[in-house]
Amino acid sequence: MRPTAFIFCLIASLTVACRAKDDAATKTPDAPAAKQADNDDDNGPGVTLKADAQARAGIQVLALEETDLQPELIAYGKLEEDPSGSFVVRAPYSGTLRLAPGRAWPALGQTLPDRNAFGELEPRLQYADRITVSTQLAGARADLNTATAAVAAAQTAYTRALALNADNKNVSDRVVQEATAKLTAEKIREAAARYLIQVLENPPTVHPVVAERGGDVLEVLAQPGEVIEQGAPIVRLGHLDRLLARIELAAGERQPPAGAPTRIVPAGFEDQAPLPAERVAAVSGTTLLYRLSRTLPGLRPGAAVTAHFTLPAHGEQKGGDGVLIPRSAIVQQDGRQWVYVQSKADRFTRRPVSTDRPVQAGYIVTRGFESGDKLVVTGAQTLLSEEFKSKNEADTN
Repeated sequence: MRPTAFIFCLIASLTVACRAKDDAATKTPDAPAAKQADNDDDNGPGVTLKADAQARAGIQVLALEETDLQPELIAYGKLEEDPSGSFVVRAPYSGTLRLAPGRAWPALGQTLPDRNAFGELEPRLQYADRITVSTQLAGARADLNTATAAVAAAQTAYTRALALNADNKNVSDRVVQEATAKLTAEKIREAAARYLIQVLENPPTVHPVVAERGGDVLEVLAQPGEVIEQGAPIVRLGHLDRLLARIELAAGERQPPAGAPTRIVPAGFEDQAPLPAERVAAVSGTTLLYRLSRTLPGLRPGAAVTAHFTLPAHGEQKGGDGVLIPRSAIVQQDGRQWVYVQSKADRFTRRPVSTDRPVQAGYIVTRGFESGDKLVVTGAQTLLSEEFKSKNEADTN
């Protein structure tokens, strides 16, 4: 063989050997990853995070336990005033509103006692009203004349009957009793006619505006100095310790049973004990009305609330066959709910979770989880971010 051909074969052999060595070096890092996936308990999506990184992220796990909690339905709504505890003070007749001496006009949030005279109404008599008053006065005077004559006749009849009865019972005691009753009735009619004439001849210059029933001021519908018509609303009062909760169920959600235990949690009062409530009406297929058994200081109509309905356990819903998944453990991805389970010291596997059996503390799950599974209850969102960060880096490389 010529030296040139020998040198060429040697160079070709060395090139093939180098390429084989490079390919082996490139494939070497993949072997541990494949092995790690084979050793995963779930072989599902997840993320690997070292102990120091877990500490920085605040990852906390909780061993699941069997629970016998009954499932709950959660819905949302708002508070309303109870119509049975509210009422409106109206103008007894047309006139001009005035402040009562030494009194302030009602303000929102103020509480008025029973029979509180908070204002005055100065009557306004128009021409037609004056004609009506004159007509009523003339009729009252005619009634008085008639009543006076009737009293005189009844008095004469009574005196005669009394004398005849005393003279050997020429008339019976019953005749005397009838004459007495007749005289009394005519005197009452005469007194009523005199009183009506007095009122019509001396109309009051002002009429007190009185809240016969006390309560909290919910609306101020008129102010001093305004001219209002008869029957116009002035102030609306109510009792804020009688509140209703209007609850809206999600579309397609079945109504809870009428006697299902219900707890209302107002927004901003989550640290307080839930308020028991009783259903008073089903307004529609998805709207329910509940009356709170008590209230909390500061609660007002319009406040947002969350309603928790304890549903009856039946069939597979009987307690003791599931685990409780806390709400803090759940993350959203691809339109589904997931949780992370610690399958190894540094490995967290993402599992789908069903949320169709809610309770106040989370969700009862009967499949896919067992007692003793180590569930990530704090930091699940961080793990989700790390998982997709790792995937994006792998795709880039």
